[in-house]
Amino acid sequence: MDDNFDIIPEQPEIEISLPEPYHVYVQTDDQGRIMAINSSAFVPAEWGTEIDSGFGDKYHHAQGNYFPTGIYTDDGIPRYKLVENTAQERTEEEIQEDIEKIPTPIVPPTNAELEAENKMLRAQLQAATDRQDFIEDCIAEMAGVVYAV
Repeated sequence: MDDNFDIIPEQPEIEISLPEPYHVYVQTDDQGRIMAINSSAFVPAEWGTEIDSGFGDKYHHAQGNYFPTGIYTDDGIPRYKLVENTAQERTEEEIQEDIEKIPTPIVPPTNAELEAENKMLRAQLQAATDRQDFIEDCIAEMAGVVYAV
């Protein structure tokens, strides 16, 4: 009987490749405030400035997971800035300065105010029409006197 148990088949060499880390990129405005954040899973490296890399949802889904809070305040002010390729939370003073720069919204007139304005405009139009009628009557009367036979 053949004893084939002494022969161990040669095992193919298994290559273990580690996954690539995700890179986190940000886009900034001209003042260095972070306006957008994304990861290499969704955008190319040219998209923005790399600030970090790693594994897990924090890096893979950086848009909502990288920073502990959203990148904008409830007022729509950027909460983070880029300093020497590092993201930093902006101070309350910096955020407050941006809030103070928000223009005061123009309050639209109420319906009552618009109705009053329309009434005044109709009166002005009627006055202009009445004046035009008066001028035409005067011209007709003068023409009758000048050209009377």
